[in-house]
Amino acid sequence: MTQASSRTDGSVGAKGPDELRRQIEVTRAQLGDTVEELAAKADVKARVHSAKADAKARVHTAKADAKARVHTAWERVPREAVVVGGAGVAVAAAGILIWRHYH
Repeated sequence: MTQASSRTDGSVGAKGPDELRRQIEVTRAQLGDTVEELAAKADVKARVHSAKADAKARVHTAKADAKARVHTAWERVPREAVVVGGAGVAVAAAGILIWRHYH
């Protein structure tokens, strides 16, 4: 068999030194990418740090969203309702104090 012919395993060899060099460079690049991916997966400290930063960002976003919703809801409440509610609490407190005084 020649270099360009099919091998028994079905693969095709390089068709010359230039092709072989190109294949070697492609293989080196793929191997380098694979090694980088494996190194990143093996770096547990960096992965934990990244997960912690992501969690903090999600909490910060949720907190900001909740504050915005509360602010929006508060703006929708009529001021008269707040005054009436406060007056109701004051009357109830006074009633409790009077009841306790006589009992």
